[in-house]
Amino acid sequence: MEEIVNPYKIMILNLGSTSYKFKLYRIARDASGQDYFTEELIAEGAFERIGTSGKCLIRTKQQDWEEERAFSDHLEAFLFSIQWLSENWILSSLVELDAIGFKSVHAGEVSGARIINEEILEIMKHYSAFAPAHNPLYIRLMKQLAVQYPKLLQIGCFETSFHTNIPEKRMIYGVPDSWRNGLGIRRYGFHGSSHSYIAWKMQQTNPDARKIISLHLGGSSSLCAIEKGKSIATSMGATPQSGVFQNNRVGDFDIFCLPVLMDYYKEDWKKILQVLSKESGFLGVSGVSNDLREVLEAAEKGNHKAQLTVDAFVDSLIGYIGMFTAYLKGVDAIVFTGGIGLGSSLIRKRVCEELVYMGLYLDEAANKKGTEGRISRKDSRISVYTWKTNEELMVARSCVRVLEDCEKKGKE
Repeated sequence: MEEIVNPYKIMILNLGSTSYKFKLYRIARDASGQDYFTEELIAEGAFERIGTSGKCLIRTKQQDWEEERAFSDHLEAFLFSIQWLSENWILSSLVELDAIGFKSVHAGEVSGARIINEEILEIMKHYSAFAPAHNPLYIRLMKQLAVQYPKLLQIGCFETSFHTNIPEKRMIYGVPDSWRNGLGIRRYGFHGSSHSYIAWKMQQTNPDARKIISLHLGGSSSLCAIEKGKSIATSMGATPQSGVFQNNRVGDFDIFCLPVLMDYYKEDWKKILQVLSKESGFLGVSGVSNDLREVLEAAEKGNHKAQLTVDAFVDSLIGYIGMFTAYLKGVDAIVFTGGIGLGSSLIRKRVCEELVYMGLYLDEAANKKGTEGRISRKDSRISVYTWKTNEELMVARSCVRVLEDCEKKGKE
């Protein structure tokens, strides 16, 4: 690997309700270009079932470590990961870190990479109702780290950032202006780190593909229309609950069903939100699981509701692809990423079969193989790719820009 000159050491944290993931990078800007980086992944880890006992994995170039462990919260998981890295001579101490970068989710109009301070935390708190499964987790850990390590620089990289170039006409709901300007009720879009990685990756591999539709499909799914490297439309709206079918989230939903639901649940609106966010999507429709792999298995065995779930999910994807093709005025490439996007050749096949009318022809052998790269035939008018996303890398690059700005201001 090329030697990295004057590198930063940045640890990127990705928090889930019961999961903790990190990646430790040595990274710097390459002198060859403004947005080119030299980077090295030093270590990465993934801890499951935070709050109980679950599988924990840490991987470096030298070794892999794995065992069952119990962590009471994300702070305890973070402290253990630092301890492990120190004991294995990967990181001397927290002092060696230039910054902690968070793949944070929602701060309304505040986007980009921001140094975490009380003002940013208050804004995140205000938007916790928009991202209840994410914001409180990040806020809690950010505050805990600020208390224990006040000199540790924390940078939040918000998932809405990649979508700030979407035209205003495409970001509003048909609601009173006071709702938008006073309450922040508008479309924002999410999975920005993933979609921006796909935009970058396609620029590296197929620069002639300027009109791209990125499908990030997983437990949480969204689509993004990318034109010349910028987001011009996305399926998620004010919250990550909206858009296409998701694991146990409702996706798009007519809010005028709420009066019926309020009567049914005796005006318990919290119960309604719980059902829409935790008991809907794949789980709610199929009655089988929130894991699409299990739903697909049930569908193969003749389960009608499971088959309906798969059909509706694919149909939702096709609907957004059609809309985004119109916005882009054509499409050069379609990219599948995320756990489902990479892992399910059947979903890719089902989607691509619906797009033959556009001159899209899938290479069946390449699709079944399931490796990264192009999976469309040579005679296909639209290229189809599968890429493994790298959200943490995009967060790390954003953190470098913040650190460079801090150094520049320090010299002025």
